[in-house]
Amino acid sequence: MPVSSAAASAPSAPAGAHPGREPHFSAPAAATAEPFAASPEPDNREHFALTRETRTGAMRGNFAHAFGVAAAIALAALLVAQIAWWQRETLMIYWPSTQPLFSAACAQLGCAVTPPRAIDGLRLDASDLRQLDGPQTLELKMPLTNRYRVALAYPSIELTLLDEANNITARRVLAPLDYARPGTPIEAGLPAGTTQTMVVKIETAGVAASNFRVQIFYP
Repeated sequence: MPVSSAAASAPSAPAGAHPGREPHFSAPAAATAEPFAASPEPDNREHFALTRETRTGAMRGNFAHAFGVAAAIALAALLVAQIAWWQRETLMIYWPSTQPLFSAACAQLGCAVTPPRAIDGLRLDASDLRQLDGPQTLELKMPLTNRYRVALAYPSIELTLLDEANNITARRVLAPLDYARPGTPIEAGLPAGTTQTMVVKIETAGVAASNFRVQIFYP
């Protein structure tokens, strides 16, 4: 007796399907974006424009900055030079090495640097006054010392004659040409750390002189 197949055949997989895999169903499409206006809403906020500096403008700015710095340095140097010139005597007294610098700078400008006038740097030692050839001629000896390390200008000397009661009988002012020895370079000043004894003959015209007083000063 023929045996008939009682088992039902399994349904065939649809075309394009892979056996053993479950079918994939796509999710529903996302909600669409809200519509927007074609023209933006008015904005009352303040806006500003952005500009880009050109390379030429930057170079000009750098040049102007460099020129300003150079001008400031030059003006500062000029101010320092002017102050140094106004205070040259003080600088030469305390820093004698600056005297050649001032002399060299002045030579370029056609001028001359004179020795400092510092009366505190001069010392008048014990002087002597005696008669020569009768009572009408006197001889004055004055040792003048420069205590500083730089040459100082020769001062003027005031000679005052006094009688026995110390009353003034005569007064005379002697300029450097009157008391310096012949050939002395007066314009160079009294050398630093030296002592020079000045000898001066004075005609009194018969004025009595029992005592005297000597002072140095700069006119």
